[in-house]
Order: sequence, then structure tokens, then C-alpha cells
Amino acid sequence: MPGNVSTGPAGCAPKTEAPPGWWWRAPTLALIFFAVILSNNAQFVFQAQQYEISDDAANSLQVLKAKQFRELLGQYSRFGFHHPGPAFFYVYALGEALFYDATHLVPTPFNAQFIALYALSAFFLGATLSLIARRIGGAGRKWFLGFSLLLAAWHFGAVGKFYEFIPGPPGFFSIWPPCVLVLPFLCCVVAAASVASGSGRDLPLMVLAGCFLVHGYVSMPLFVLPLSLLAYGALIHHSRAAGLPGAPWPWRTFRRQHWFAGAIVVLFLVPIVIDLVTAHPSNVQVILDHIRSSDAERKGALKALLYFLHFGAYAAYPHFDPIPAFETFDFPGTVLFFRTHWLAYSLWLTAVLLPLATLLRRKGPFLNLNASAGRDVAHPSKDLKAFLLWMYLVLGTACVLSMVWACILEGPMFYYVSLFNFAIYYGFLLILAIVAACWVEHLLSPSRSYAGNWRRPVELLGPALVALVAFASFAHEARRFRSNPPDQDQQRLFAASIERALEIDPAQPKFLNFEPEPVAWTEAVGVALYLERRGISWMVREDWPIVFGRDRVITDRRPGPPVPTPSSSFWRIVLSKNSPALLANDRRLHVLPLTNNVDLVIQPALGTGPQVEK
Repeated sequence: MPGNVSTGPAGCAPKTEAPPGWWWRAPTLALIFFAVILSNNAQFVFQAQQYEISDDAANSLQVLKAKQFRELLGQYSRFGFHHPGPAFFYVYALGEALFYDATHLVPTPFNAQFIALYALSAFFLGATLSLIARRIGGAGRKWFLGFSLLLAAWHFGAVGKFYEFIPGPPGFFSIWPPCVLVLPFLCCVVAAASVASGSGRDLPLMVLAGCFLVHGYVSMPLFVLPLSLLAYGALIHHSRAAGLPGAPWPWRTFRRQHWFAGAIVVLFLVPIVIDLVTAHPSNVQVILDHIRSSDAERKGALKALLYFLHFGAYAAYPHFDPIPAFETFDFPGTVLFFRTHWLAYSLWLTAVLLPLATLLRRKGPFLNLNASAGRDVAHPSKDLKAFLLWMYLVLGTACVLSMVWACILEGPMFYYVSLFNFAIYYGFLLILAIVAACWVEHLLSPSRSYAGNWRRPVELLGPALVALVAFASFAHEARRFRSNPPDQDQQRLFAASIERALEIDPAQPKFLNFEPEPVAWTEAVGVALYLERRGISWMVREDWPIVFGRDRVITDRRPGPPVPTPSSSFWRIVLSKNSPALLANDRRLHVLPLTNNVDLVIQPALGTGPQVEK
């Protein structure tokens, strides 16, 4: 009977309603997002040549190892250790293998890594929105999609502009490791809230996102472990409170999900455990030793709070540096910053508190009572309300943990070490989108006295109109989600000079060294990567194992590697202003320009290579 229909875990609609259509499935949303991201970056990916230097080149050296299943470490840290795991590198390695090695869809291997990044980002975003849509019934999920995407265009568009502090600028979908954590972090906190509210089916998604985060950055265990324990503890409580006969524990109710989540954890632990057993000292030991021996200045709670709040203004304080940093603290400057950005903080305060006030009201769309008069789809279920309250609790916990991280992080409070905060901010916007969608569905309910003939047209056209506005917003902000191609003349010069150098000096191995200048080392690791991709043996004479790899550094402490002699092939990467002095001292040298301000100086191995006129 209609009067006995009750709302259920599906969301705003009764539990008898059909599950979300195929367009709400995570694979479908991920595929759509991937296609949009890729088309927006088509010129960057399919036409531009990109030869990595600096951090990108160092990471690609590890990607090459991942293609051979030899990489056990994450990206290097400025503190002398690697971040915990190589998960992202294996994703990029798969991208290189598919889109460059196998199909040659892109002109250079680095482009293929971006396709893999776009696919991974689209998966986490699609999975996040699909998870929420599953809890919203009826027309509510259509409204939610439009609202969430509209807010995403505004929020992540502003984040993409903020990323302009990174050389490039790279846009929101930057492959720089601090940037790639935002969407996995978002997926992790939303999945944690879902698990905490009783949905054990989302346990594998929470674990997968959390494992990527732990591999990606050394600070992530500080977030992933407490949030996972909080979510799983709430799931246990929910299962026990339900009192279901024969299934009192979640590992019985969600047996398959637990096996799947366990397999994910084991898979991500494999490289860490292998390194722990085979390396002396292991990367984990180096990290723990660094933590124990660190005497870095700790930041106060007030400074940590202000640091977190600054992300809400999408602007740096107190000044712009190559990497915006919160380096000085003074009360007048702080007051001026918040006065300047008062509108942004007013909007954030409204976005956070208004949905919470709606949830706590005794009347309205979140009064969860069994419908007593007809098929009232306006009232979402208790499960949706519980999910939203858990969203608040999980996001609030993440805020606190972010401020704890700000208190203990070493060195200046660079923004790039906490870019995941943008995921926390968007998490609150998702709550706003959910509440707004349920309010609209509530207002359009047939039981409302003012819902006349106009209700049906609004139900049909309203979500499409919101989606159209979201699409227009993304189109307007498209440049914020697009990476700029590097100078193609410079890229061709870089590759042509190394190819010419190999004609002049084909001997192997190449012994590389570089001046202790910031610019010179960035080009040097790019040269090393180019040689590695060409299958040319090389070694470095500088003791930089953290960047080039331990097996590539010449050292007296480790037997086995090639030893340079006066007749060996030496390549030096120097600033262009220093090249004339080197030529004056040794006329056998060859100088080739790598970039506008960096040269490759070649001392060919004796008895090899053609005689070349200078």
C-alpha cells in the first residue's frame, strides 16, 4: 500500500525504486570524465614533444624501472628519503607501455604518462560521484550531478589558477606528485564516510584510494590510518547495532569486499616489504631515522590553523615566491589577508554551515519519517542523513589532521606539501550539492500545495539546465584544466643536441657530471633519462643517488660499476656562460646547446667517433 512505503538506503526515493541507471555507474562517469580531460589537453598530449628535465626526469627514471617491475620506491624527497611506494609510477609505466611503446599514439613517452594520469584522476572522480549518487534517489541524483559539477568547475578551476606557482603552468591535472593526490584524497574521505555510515561495499574503494595516498606522500599515513580506523570502527558499530541474525560482524556481511580490500593492501605492501627485506638501510628505516633525528622547529596551532585556512582563498600569503610559502607571520599581515579575502571566507562559512543547519532541522527534506501520505519521495532516508553527518565528521577529522601535519612539517610551510587540502574543501561543497539536490526534490514533491503544472517541466528541464551551466563553467575555465605545451623549439634543440652528441661520441658508458648550479642539475637528469631511453649506458660522477639511483653513482664504496679513465667518454652539463672557458683549456671538447642557457660539453672517448670540425 502507498501509505506503507518507507524510504530506504537508496537515498531520497523509496527503497523500492530501481538502482541508478548505467550513466551513474562509476565506469561510465570515469570514461566520460577521461574523454573530456583528454580532449581538453589534446594538443598537449598528441602534438607536443616533451623531454623531461628536473623532477619530471627523475620520476621518469623510476617509471622506466617500473616498466621492468624493478621499482620499489616512490618519488624522492628533499630530506634524503623516498616517499613510501611506487604505485603512481606503475600507473605511468602502464601508460607508456600502452600509448607510446605499443601504439605510438603520442610523440614522446612523457605524453603517455599524462594519459595514464588522466585515466586515474577520472576514475577517482567518477567513483566518488557515483558513490554519492547511489545514495540519492529519484530526480535528486540528476540535480546532484549538475550541482556537483558546477561547484567542481568553480573550485578546481580556482585551484588550477593557484597551481600557476608551478613552472609551466601545468593546470589542475599536473603530473607533479604533490598535485596528483587531490582526487584520491577526495575519494578516500567520501568512501570513508560511506563505510562509516554502514556501506561496507565501499570498503575496497576506500582502501584503494588510501593505498595510493600512502604510496604517494610520506605524510599520508597520518591521514589514511586514523580515517580508516574511524570508518571501520563505525562500520563495526553499525553492524552490531543492526542486530542481524547470523551476521553480527561486517566481515561476514561484506565478505567479498573484505577479501578484495585485503588483496589491495597486500598488493601495495609488496614493494615496501621487498625493499624492507633487501635494502640496507631500507627506505622505511631511513624515514624513521629521519623522524627520530629531526630537530625542526614546530609550528604553533594558530599558525597551522591560518595555514589551512589560506587554501580557502586560493591565494598565497604574505607574498608570492616561486613556490608560495607561509614563511613569516605577523598580526597586521594576517588581518590584511583575511580582510582582502573576506568574501571567499563568507561563502565558505555559508557553504559549510547552511547544509549542517538543514540536516539538524526538525522539519524539512531531512526529517526521516516513513511516508504517511502517499508516495512521498521528498524525504531522504536515515542512511543518507547518516552519510552526510559522517561526511561532516570525516572532513572535520581531516581538517584537524591537516593542522596537525602543519604543526609538524619541517622547513617553511610551503603550499605544495598540503595541496590535498583542496580535496577537503571540495568535500564540503559535495555536501552542499547533496543537500541542494534533496531540497529541490523536496520542493518539487507532488505533496507540495504550490507544485502545479510547472512541476513536471522543471523536473525535466531543470537538471539539464544546471548541467548546461556546469558545462559552460568548465568551458570558461578550460585553460585551468589544461597543461601548456613546452617551447617546441627548445624541445627539438634538446633532443637534436643529444643525438648529435651520440654521433660525435658513440662510446659507452657515458660519464656525466654537472656544475653545482640549480639549472645545470635539472638538465643533467634530463640527459640521463634521454640516454636511458635510448639504451645508452651512463653513470654520474656526483654523489646524488636520491635522484639518479644508487646503481648509477660512481663510488669507491661499491665494487662493480664502471670506473672512468682519462680515455673515457665524459659529458658535462654546464651553464652556457661557462662554456668558453672550458673550450679555451681543452680544444678537443665539443659544445652543443641544450637550452638557451645550458650547454652539453663533450669530451669524446679516445679513438672513437668521427673527427668533427668545430
